[in-house]
Amino acid sequence: MKTQGRVKNASAAERAWKAADAEVSAQVAALFARCPELSGFSVQAKVAADEPNRPEDEELFVTAIGIAPRLSKDQYADIFEQIATVLKSLLSERQEAASLLRGRTFARVVH
Repeated sequence: MKTQGRVKNASAAERAWKAADAEVSAQVAALFARCPELSGFSVQAKVAADEPNRPEDEELFVTAIGIAPRLSKDQYADIFEQIATVLKSLLSERQEAASLLRGRTFARVVH
């Protein structure tokens, strides 16, 4: 009976991770649709050399934003704000989001 409960819990956890991953993918795809100039961006964890890093305490930040063609500072700032808004939303809605975002680079897919 306990084994069956563990399988159900593992299955529920797996479904939650898959749902969170699908939500991240959908939100990022919508971001790229709203920002045609955005070609990609990375999300990294802040690393502190003087203290141990625990994943639950990490602060995430956006790096390596790719934009083409070159835009004004105001347009760049607008795209950065849109990225930040999407990430904040994901982090507040999904507990798995930090793990799914950390260390990832998101790039526009061209078909």
